[in-house]
Amino acid sequence: MTAVAVRRAGYGLALAAALLFHFLDVGYLAWFLLWTVLALPLVSLLLALPVVLRCRGELFAQSSGAERGTALRFRAAVRYRGFLPLPQVRLRLRLTNEMTGERVCRRLTFSGLPDRRGLLGETVQWESTHCGYIRCEIERLQVVDGLGLFALPIAGPRSCAAPVLPRLLDLPLPPVLRGEAEAAGPLRPRPGGGPGEDYDLRPYRAGDPVTAIHWKLSSKRDEPVVRETLEPRREGIVLTFDHFGVPEDLDRVLDRLRTFSTALLAGGRSHTVAWLHPETGELRRFLVADRRTLDRCLAAVLSDPAPAQGRSIRGEAVLRAARQVHLLPDGEVAG
Repeated sequence: MTAVAVRRAGYGLALAAALLFHFLDVGYLAWFLLWTVLALPLVSLLLALPVVLRCRGELFAQSSGAERGTALRFRAAVRYRGFLPLPQVRLRLRLTNEMTGERVCRRLTFSGLPDRRGLLGETVQWESTHCGYIRCEIERLQVVDGLGLFALPIAGPRSCAAPVLPRLLDLPLPPVLRGEAEAAGPLRPRPGGGPGEDYDLRPYRAGDPVTAIHWKLSSKRDEPVVRETLEPRREGIVLTFDHFGVPEDLDRVLDRLRTFSTALLAGGRSHTVAWLHPETGELRRFLVADRRTLDRCLAAVLSDPAPAQGRSIRGEAVLRAARQVHLLPDGEVAG
């Protein structure tokens, strides 16, 4: 039985006692007591309505994300500015890991005056055992009147979310991902030019910098000639993994995915991350060129469900003329 039901039952007993006293005693005290008991719920409701109309629920993550193994905190609060304290606020929250499907429900109850910012609430904590996007949703948000007889709903945001990120490991890049293996490729013009031992000569085009003009050779040919710096053509890299399996195995794969992807970006290497959606089989592919695109890629990875079984991307051709590296749950990589 809920607290509101208990209070309603108590009020029913008080009303029954007042009626019985009224029938047994016709004096003014019996009338006064009966009408007082009858009026109390209305007075309590009228006092609660202005409070409810000035309340609005708020729900937000206290950080942009947490690494696996650390706590992720959400703040559930009511914004209220008034001179009367809040009798009681009741919330029921549901927290769901969108990748693993893990779900917990929390009930919160608090009351009193808000702080200087006009907020009154509590913090809930998610123990980030596994990676995933954690969505926190309000299933019920109510203000209870002073007598505890009425639970009045108030408006507020329905949900917010934050990621539990894979860990950054202290691992070197495997040989298949190191840059030394790329130097044997054909040469191509270096974007932006700059100094270099290898270069090619071509006619001047509009927009070429003046510093790139080969003045000595241009004077012999009677036309501007540009020295174009060349560099080895880098082979594209595709990191693939299977988005299904035991959560512990998938955690290890995602740890190395984030670690290797971060190391490639630190070396100036853009790359592609790809996997198959475990339910639809659709190819999910993200070009990772900087920290922002890596964050977007991880958000998509952590939002997709991860069932126990699924279709493997290993052996699928993702990009032509690209080195495809598949991350395995046992810590190995397959080229």
